[in-house]
Amino acid sequence: MTELTEKQQAILSAAVEEFAQRGLQATTMEAICTAAGVSKRTLYKHYATKEALFDAVVVSLIERIQPITTIQFIPNYDFEIQLRHLADSAVSLLADEDYIKLSRIVMIESMRCQAQADRLNRKFSQCEAAMSLWFEEASRAGCLGTFSAPFAAAFFWGALKRLTFWDQAIRWQAPLTETDLDAFVTQACQLFCGGIKYATQQSI
Repeated sequence: MTELTEKQQAILSAAVEEFAQRGLQATTMEAICTAAGVSKRTLYKHYATKEALFDAVVVSLIERIQPITTIQFIPNYDFEIQLRHLADSAVSLLADEDYIKLSRIVMIESMRCQAQADRLNRKFSQCEAAMSLWFEEASRAGCLGTFSAPFAAAFFWGALKRLTFWDQAIRWQAPLTETDLDAFVTQACQLFCGGIKYATQQSI
Protein backbone atom coordinates (compact mmCIF):
# COMPACT_ATOMS: atom_id res chain seq x y z
CA MET A 1 0.00 0.00 0.00
CA THR A 2 1.23 3.50 -0.85
CA GLU A 3 2.77 5.26 2.16
CA LEU A 4 1.47 8.83 2.47
CA THR A 5 2.76 11.67 4.57
CA GLU A 6 0.35 13.44 6.88
CA LYS A 7 0.02 16.33 4.43
CA GLN A 8 -0.48 14.00 1.48
CA GLN A 9 -3.24 12.23 3.37
CA ALA A 10 -4.89 15.56 4.17
CA ILE A 11 -4.68 16.57 0.50
CA LEU A 12 -6.06 13.24 -0.70
CA SER A 13 -8.94 13.32 1.80
CA ALA A 14 -9.81 16.87 0.75
CA ALA A 15 -9.64 15.89 -2.92
CA VAL A 16 -12.03 12.98 -2.37
CA GLU A 17 -14.56 15.28 -0.72
CA GLU A 18 -14.22 17.99 -3.38
CA PHE A 19 -14.39 15.53 -6.30
CA ALA A 20 -17.40 13.81 -4.71
CA GLN A 21 -19.28 17.10 -4.31
CA ARG A 22 -18.29 18.93 -7.48
CA GLY A 23 -16.75 16.44 -9.89
CA LEU A 24 -13.26 16.57 -11.35
CA GLN A 25 -13.93 19.36 -13.84
CA ALA A 26 -15.51 21.79 -11.38
CA THR A 27 -13.02 21.18 -8.57
CA THR A 28 -10.17 23.66 -8.31
CA MET A 29 -6.74 23.14 -6.81
CA GLU A 30 -7.39 26.26 -4.71
CA ALA A 31 -10.45 24.63 -3.16
CA ILE A 32 -8.44 21.51 -2.34
CA CYS A 33 -5.71 23.64 -0.71
CA THR A 34 -8.29 25.38 1.47
CA ALA A 35 -10.03 22.14 2.45
CA ALA A 36 -6.73 20.41 3.21
CA GLY A 37 -5.27 23.37 5.07
CA VAL A 38 -2.08 23.40 3.00
CA SER A 39 -0.34 25.94 0.78
CA LYS A 40 -0.36 25.77 -3.01
CA ARG A 41 3.37 25.10 -2.89
CA THR A 42 2.81 22.03 -0.72
CA LEU A 43 -0.01 20.79 -2.94
CA TYR A 44 1.94 21.14 -6.19
CA LYS A 45 5.01 19.59 -4.58
CA HIS A 46 3.10 16.33 -4.15
CA TYR A 47 0.63 16.56 -7.05
CA ALA A 48 1.68 18.60 -10.06
CA THR A 49 -1.78 18.62 -11.65
CA LYS A 50 -5.40 17.99 -10.77
CA GLU A 51 -5.28 14.91 -12.98
CA ALA A 52 -2.33 13.55 -10.97
CA LEU A 53 -4.35 14.07 -7.82
CA PHE A 54 -7.31 12.25 -9.38
CA ASP A 55 -4.99 9.37 -10.28
CA ALA A 56 -3.96 9.22 -6.62
CA VAL A 57 -7.64 8.87 -5.70
CA VAL A 58 -7.93 6.01 -8.21
CA VAL A 59 -4.87 4.32 -6.70
CA SER A 60 -6.51 4.61 -3.28
CA LEU A 61 -9.58 2.78 -4.61
CA ILE A 62 -7.50 0.07 -6.27
CA GLU A 63 -5.57 -0.49 -3.04
CA ARG A 64 -8.85 -1.06 -1.21
CA ILE A 65 -9.78 -3.76 -3.72
CA GLN A 66 -6.44 -5.58 -3.71
CA PRO A 67 -6.91 -7.59 -0.46
CA ILE A 68 -9.82 -9.44 -2.09
CA THR A 69 -7.68 -10.31 -5.12
CA THR A 70 -5.16 -12.12 -2.90
CA ILE A 71 -7.71 -14.65 -1.58
CA GLN A 72 -6.74 -18.00 -3.07
CA PHE A 73 -8.96 -20.94 -3.88
CA ILE A 74 -7.90 -24.08 -1.99
CA PRO A 75 -8.48 -27.38 -3.84
CA ASN A 76 -9.94 -30.24 -1.81
CA TYR A 77 -11.42 -27.87 0.78
CA ASP A 78 -15.14 -27.23 1.29
CA PHE A 79 -16.29 -25.03 -1.60
CA GLU A 80 -19.19 -23.35 0.21
CA ILE A 81 -17.02 -22.39 3.17
CA GLN A 82 -14.50 -20.81 0.80
CA LEU A 83 -17.24 -19.03 -1.11
CA ARG A 84 -18.64 -17.63 2.14
CA HIS A 85 -15.21 -16.31 3.12
CA LEU A 86 -14.86 -14.64 -0.28
CA ALA A 87 -18.35 -13.15 -0.01
CA ASP A 88 -17.78 -11.83 3.53
CA SER A 89 -14.54 -10.17 2.42
CA ALA A 90 -16.22 -8.63 -0.61
CA VAL A 91 -19.27 -7.21 1.17
CA SER A 92 -17.12 -5.69 3.93
CA LEU A 93 -15.51 -3.65 1.14
CA LEU A 94 -18.61 -3.01 -0.98
CA ALA A 95 -20.57 -1.69 2.00
CA ASP A 96 -17.75 0.58 3.18
CA GLU A 97 -18.74 4.26 2.99
CA ASP A 98 -15.32 5.44 1.82
CA TYR A 99 -15.19 2.79 -0.89
CA ILE A 100 -18.63 3.83 -2.13
CA LYS A 101 -17.61 7.48 -2.18
CA LEU A 102 -14.43 6.74 -4.15
CA SER A 103 -16.38 4.53 -6.55
CA ARG A 104 -18.90 7.31 -7.26
CA ILE A 105 -16.06 9.64 -8.26
CA VAL A 106 -14.58 7.08 -10.64
CA MET A 107 -18.00 6.20 -12.15
CA ILE A 108 -18.84 9.86 -12.76
CA GLU A 109 -15.54 10.43 -14.54
CA SER A 110 -15.99 7.24 -16.58
CA MET A 111 -19.41 8.44 -17.76
CA ARG A 112 -18.09 11.89 -18.63
CA CYS A 113 -16.08 10.73 -21.64
CA GLN A 114 -15.02 7.52 -23.35
CA ALA A 115 -11.31 8.37 -23.25
CA GLN A 116 -11.44 8.69 -19.47
CA ALA A 117 -13.44 5.47 -19.21
CA ASP A 118 -10.88 3.61 -21.32
CA ARG A 119 -8.02 4.97 -19.22
CA LEU A 120 -9.71 3.95 -15.96
CA ASN A 121 -10.62 0.52 -17.35
CA ARG A 122 -6.95 -0.09 -18.06
CA LYS A 123 -6.08 0.81 -14.47
CA PHE A 124 -8.69 -1.56 -13.04
CA SER A 125 -8.21 -4.42 -15.52
CA GLN A 126 -5.53 -6.12 -13.43
CA CYS A 127 -7.78 -6.12 -10.35
CA GLU A 128 -10.69 -7.52 -12.33
CA ALA A 129 -8.51 -10.30 -13.73
CA ALA A 130 -7.27 -11.20 -10.24
CA MET A 131 -10.82 -11.28 -8.87
CA SER A 132 -11.80 -13.75 -11.59
CA LEU A 133 -8.81 -16.00 -10.89
CA TRP A 134 -10.53 -17.56 -7.84
CA PHE A 135 -13.35 -18.83 -10.05
CA GLU A 136 -10.94 -20.09 -12.71
CA GLU A 137 -9.16 -22.14 -10.06
CA ALA A 138 -12.51 -23.38 -8.70
CA SER A 139 -13.50 -24.41 -12.22
CA ARG A 140 -10.28 -26.37 -12.71
CA ALA A 141 -11.02 -28.15 -9.43
CA GLY A 142 -14.46 -29.14 -10.78
CA CYS A 143 -16.41 -27.01 -8.27
CA LEU A 144 -18.45 -24.98 -10.76
CA GLY A 145 -20.17 -27.89 -12.45
CA THR A 146 -21.29 -26.99 -15.97
CA PHE A 147 -20.87 -23.24 -15.45
CA SER A 148 -17.92 -21.37 -16.93
CA ALA A 149 -15.61 -19.40 -14.65
CA PRO A 150 -16.38 -16.01 -16.32
CA PHE A 151 -20.15 -16.54 -15.94
CA ALA A 152 -19.84 -17.73 -12.33
CA ALA A 153 -17.63 -14.76 -11.41
CA ALA A 154 -19.98 -12.25 -13.08
CA PHE A 155 -23.03 -13.82 -11.41
CA PHE A 156 -21.39 -13.89 -7.98
CA TRP A 157 -20.02 -10.32 -8.00
CA GLY A 158 -23.23 -9.00 -9.57
CA ALA A 159 -25.40 -10.55 -6.87
CA LEU A 160 -23.28 -9.14 -4.06
CA LYS A 161 -23.18 -5.66 -5.58
CA ARG A 162 -26.94 -5.57 -6.10
CA LEU A 163 -27.80 -5.02 -2.43
CA THR A 164 -24.49 -4.06 -0.86
CA PHE A 165 -23.26 -1.48 -3.36
CA TRP A 166 -25.48 -0.25 -6.17
CA ASP A 167 -28.41 0.84 -4.02
CA GLN A 168 -26.04 2.81 -1.81
CA ALA A 169 -23.82 4.19 -4.57
CA ILE A 170 -26.51 5.11 -7.11
CA ARG A 171 -29.74 5.44 -5.14
CA TRP A 172 -28.15 6.73 -1.90
CA GLN A 173 -29.98 4.11 0.12
CA ALA A 174 -28.98 3.38 3.71
CA PRO A 175 -26.62 0.40 4.06
CA LEU A 176 -28.00 -2.94 5.18
CA THR A 177 -27.88 -3.72 8.88
CA GLU A 178 -25.27 -6.24 9.97
CA THR A 179 -28.01 -8.83 10.53
CA ASP A 180 -29.59 -8.28 7.11
CA LEU A 181 -26.18 -8.30 5.45
CA ASP A 182 -25.26 -11.60 7.08
CA ALA A 183 -28.58 -13.13 6.01
CA PHE A 184 -28.13 -11.87 2.45
CA VAL A 185 -24.63 -13.33 2.15
CA THR A 186 -25.84 -16.66 3.54
CA GLN A 187 -28.71 -16.84 1.03
CA ALA A 188 -26.50 -15.72 -1.86
CA CYS A 189 -23.96 -18.46 -1.15
CA GLN A 190 -26.67 -21.09 -0.68
CA LEU A 191 -28.37 -20.10 -3.94
CA PHE A 192 -25.06 -20.08 -5.81
CA CYS A 193 -24.01 -23.52 -4.53
CA GLY A 194 -27.53 -24.91 -4.93
CA GLY A 195 -27.64 -23.77 -8.54
CA ILE A 196 -24.37 -25.53 -9.30
CA LYS A 197 -25.60 -28.78 -7.71
CA TYR A 198 -28.91 -28.61 -9.57
CA ALA A 199 -27.28 -27.93 -12.94
CA THR A 200 -24.81 -30.76 -12.35
CA GLN A 201 -27.61 -33.21 -11.53
CA GLN A 202 -29.56 -32.18 -14.64
CA SER A 203 -26.56 -32.79 -16.87
CA ILE A 204 -26.03 -36.36 -15.64
